[in-house]
Amino acid sequence: MPYIVKWIPKHLDMPIDHSTHYEQPEQAMEFASNILALEPKRIWIEDHEGLMHADHDKVLEHSRTRASRSR
Repeated sequence: MPYIVKWIPKHLDMPIDHSTHYEQPEQAMEFASNILALEPKRIWIEDHEGLMHADHDKVLEHSRTRASRSR
C-alpha cells in the first residue's frame, strides 16, 4: 500500500502532495521528518485511499525519537 507525505508550507495555505509514493510507512515517516527542517505549518502521511496514517503530532514525535537515538 503506498503512503504519501503531504504538508502545508509555512508561507502557503494549500498542501503540497509529495509525488513520490512510499511502499513502507517508515520510509514516508523518514521523508516527513526531513521536511520538518522547512518548518511546515502542518505535515501528515496518507495512504493511497486518502486515509490519514500519521498526523502532524505523530511526525513530530517520530522526529524527536529519531534525534534522541542518534545522540
